[in-house]
Amino acid sequence: MHSKFTIQDEAYAAMLEYLDKLFTTEQSGIMEDAFFINEDFWLQDTAVVENVECRNGEWNIYLVFAHHLMPLKFIKRKIVNYCCPKKAALASHYMRRQAAKDQRGTLQINPTLFATNFN
Repeated sequence: MHSKFTIQDEAYAAMLEYLDKLFTTEQSGIMEDAFFINEDFWLQDTAVVENVECRNGEWNIYLVFAHHLMPLKFIKRKIVNYCCPKKAALASHYMRRQAAKDQRGTLQINPTLFATNFN
């Protein structure tokens, strides 16, 4: 015959506290919390830069969408990974051209707009 399940009072209190915290973290946010998602009009004037990195033996392709006047406003998205670096470079080139508004690549990021101070 199975014995009756018991739990210590401290463990039960800790479990209830955890559940209470979990409930408060899963509450719906207000509209201002997700306003950056609706404010995507700046993506129309972005320069697309491909970024190919080798991680864990695979070549990951990332596309970076950066505003050409404010380069610190950007989004970096992982697209796909390849096992061959030549295939990754070729695919990233075509993906950048496909994703860019200007397929010729006339929108460029100006490095002087970063305004970095090395002092």
